[in-house]
Amino acid sequence: MTEHINKVASEGYRVLGIAIALDGGNMKKVTKENCHDMLADSNSYGEFEGGCSFLGYVCIKDPCRPEVKPMIQECKTAGITVIMITGDARETAISIARELDILTPGQDVDKSCFTGA
Repeated sequence: MTEHINKVASEGYRVLGIAIALDGGNMKKVTKENCHDMLADSNSYGEFEGGCSFLGYVCIKDPCRPEVKPMIQECKTAGITVIMITGDARETAISIARELDILTPGQDVDKSCFTGA
């Protein structure tokens, strides 16, 4: 399944997993009163995500705004190096960067697309 998800992501789709925890799973301890404290440390999210059953995934593709690609070309013409920094999956970012001509054939992906939290 991971291979298929990576393939879909490389086509420019965001892939979101869907799971269910029938009794609230490990999130049942989180309340309105304590949510800021309990969810403040992202390192603990793995613990909260446990105890769920995977249902499947959905794919979403946000179309690029029509003005973006010409603006990227204008920046490149002006000598500006355009890079992409995104929180999306690397495969999704690379696909979108190619669609917008941020990445061109033969260009080093590692110098033009960056992912991060």
